[in-house]
This record gives sequence, structure tokens and C-alpha cells, in this order.
Amino acid sequence: MEKYVIFLNGEYNYSQNFIDKLVSKNSVCFCADGGANFAFRYEKIPKMIVGDLDSIDNEVLEFYRNKGVLIKKFPKDKDFTDFELILTEIEKFEKDKNTLDKVFVVGGLGKRIDMTLSNLFLMEKYKNLVFLDENEEIFYVEKSFVLENKKGCEFSIIPLSDKVERLSLKGFKFEINRIDVERKISRLVSNIITNDRASVEFESGKLIIAVKQ
Repeated sequence: MEKYVIFLNGEYNYSQNFIDKLVSKNSVCFCADGGANFAFRYEKIPKMIVGDLDSIDNEVLEFYRNKGVLIKKFPKDKDFTDFELILTEIEKFEKDKNTLDKVFVVGGLGKRIDMTLSNLFLMEKYKNLVFLDENEEIFYVEKSFVLENKKGCEFSIIPLSDKVERLSLKGFKFEINRIDVERKISRLVSNIITNDRASVEFESGKLIIAVKQ
């Protein structure tokens, strides 16, 4: 199974070892414009670079051109961010599959709050996105799930829907049982996972989940 990795032009605090493990032999990499500068720094060859190319260094652009990397240039004034253009390209590769494989995103957070929020909100449309930091992962869910082997990690829920119905948390420092939580309530952040197996159960809702070591 192929694993997709996207390099965006956000903050990078990743070690070389972390990127080497993430970008394994079965990985297919895409870069959004200036994200290619970071792929170059970590010595990774993307399948495609997408964007208006105003952020990528000339040296990096020429290097990848000489490597035969597919480069798709778009006008600066366009209807979609470079990130969403990449997701559209990935969907083309996945058109014969019923579900899109997980798409791991590095450099998707930081620098600009507007771009960070835009990136995170795309998870409601592209549900298999996973944003990674060295010690944190952020993903989207619409149904109950279980976390395993995350004992001691910090855990937060950010509701995207107006209400999360009948939410229960088991295996956490602060447990709750079948309560309704409105989006404007901030009680779901900075919890701690206390068991090797922790469950998040709810009847309806759209959630962004952040798990930090």
C-alpha cells in the first residue's frame, strides 16, 4: 500500500531520522511550492511540485527539474490553495480505489494562522489527512474510535460541528459519560490518556483530534 506524504511551507522542527522513517520506500511525496525547499533539505525526491512557484528557491527548482520531477505551475490568483491542488492530484492517483489511503502532512502548521486554519479545516473534506509534528499528530473523525499504546500522551478534542452528542471518554484522566458538548465549550482540551487502551465514543459529531507525546 502506498503512503502519501505532503511537504507544505509551514514550520519544520523535524529531525532527519523522523523524516527518513516517514518517507519510506513505499511513500509517494508531493510538495506545495516552498515545501519543496524542505524536501530538498531532507534529501527527498517528490513525485510532483504544485503551486505558483513564488516560494521555491531557484536552486531547488532546477535540481528537481533535472531529476525529472513533475512540476505543475498555477497562476498566483487561483481558486484553491496549493495544498488543496495537491490533494486533487492525489485523488487522481486514487480514482480506482473506494477510499483514499492516509495522507501524512508535514509543515502544515505554523507561520501563518490563516493557512494553518485553512489546512486543518480541509480535514472535513479530505478525511484521511494526518498532520504530523515530531511529537504530535492531528487527525479528523466522525465516528467512535480507540487509541492504543498512547498512555501518558496529551489528548485534545476540537469540535467542528455545533454539537457532539453523547460523548464518552474512557481511559483518560478526565473521563466523561454520554454528555452533549457544544463547540463553544473548551473543556475537551489538555486531557491525559491514562490507559494503554482508551476509547472515544459518540453518537454524532465532527471532531479534530490532537494527540501529543
